[in-house]
Amino acid sequence: MTTKGVKTKYIGAVIIVLVLFYIGFQVFQITYNPIKTITATKETVYDSITKDAVFIRDEQVITAGKSGTMVYDVKDGSRVEKGGTIANVFASDAEAKTYAQLSDIEKQITYYENIILQNTAGNSSLEVIDSNIENSVNEYVRAINSGNLAAAEELNGNLIDNVNNRKITIGESIDVNSILNELYAKRKNLQSQVAKKDAVVAEEAGYFVSSVDGSEGAIDYKKATELSVSNINNILKSGKNKADKNAVGKIVKSFDWYIACSVDRKNIADVKVGGIVSVSFPQADVGELEATVAAINADAENANKVAFILKLGNMDEHIAKMRAGKVEIRFNKYEGIRIPNDALRAVTTKDKETGEEKTVKCVYVLSGNLVKLKFVNIIYTGEDFVIAQSNTTQTGYVRLYDRIIVKGEDLSDGKVVKYQPAN
Repeated sequence: MTTKGVKTKYIGAVIIVLVLFYIGFQVFQITYNPIKTITATKETVYDSITKDAVFIRDEQVITAGKSGTMVYDVKDGSRVEKGGTIANVFASDAEAKTYAQLSDIEKQITYYENIILQNTAGNSSLEVIDSNIENSVNEYVRAINSGNLAAAEELNGNLIDNVNNRKITIGESIDVNSILNELYAKRKNLQSQVAKKDAVVAEEAGYFVSSVDGSEGAIDYKKATELSVSNINNILKSGKNKADKNAVGKIVKSFDWYIACSVDRKNIADVKVGGIVSVSFPQADVGELEATVAAINADAENANKVAFILKLGNMDEHIAKMRAGKVEIRFNKYEGIRIPNDALRAVTTKDKETGEEKTVKCVYVLSGNLVKLKFVNIIYTGEDFVIAQSNTTQTGYVRLYDRIIVKGEDLSDGKVVKYQPAN
């Protein structure tokens, strides 16, 4: 190959490299974004502590007088009256199965008879029915998302009932009378087969829970507010007790119950007996509950610890099954705009009247391609963020939906910058 040919090939390679570099540089210019922003959105945070706690309820265990196969007449979470039937005990599984089938038939008959009564009285409204269907769907989705499959199964039945009710109301071909006649015949046949049963009744009125853990009555409900740090620690260390094998369930006699935990005195320095706090439970989907501070008991062995006793007035089947576990106690609530520390700036301002200089916190926000300096009123400081008040009354303060700059160089108030929104 001649020298001229080598030079020509070399020059060609250089040109290709330069063209590629130029193209790459143009792509970089187009895609490079020296400014990064986030949208100012509202967030709620708390001053809180998370502790291991014991839950104290006014409970009474119910036992069956005879052994056999049991069929419950009430569901978990149902309110029962004193003397009301909770379950029935049968001598064999076959007899229990027949009774369960009869109970199911009775429920179906009641359901279809109510539909006829509603339509006869002209009480069925499509608007109401459609609203019920929508609510059933929403509640079903929430139950599935929270992992509460028992509730989801019941809500699915409610949804089917509402859909059937709608079909009947608009005149679709559901022959209710034929269905009822068939159910009446089944009921008559099953009634002739039902064997003798022994009823288990509630000795007290209250909230029924089918599960027992053996710790019912381990703590005197009436003395819950007298618990010490040592009492609470011993209960938490003791673990599970053995449940009565003859137990049918229990009655929670009062909707008022207690949470007891040991906390550092410094963590509740501003909390007083009678004050209100909020609590949540990582292990149960019961939401945030309000609690009253029932007692703060000093510890004789450790002056830095106290027994912290809270009283609550909510009860459902999830709460009634909890014996001990983590509880988050929330003292103060802060709502505002979450701003990462990376976005915070410090500027020195001068008071117009006194001339006094002071350093204040602020952020840069982007309005179009214009940088604006906005002040922040910090109401909470976290580990790597702050919560700022969304100020809508004063100009110059950060507000909801501002585009806060979290990355940018050589920024200043009023500066026009190159900004390419991310796809």
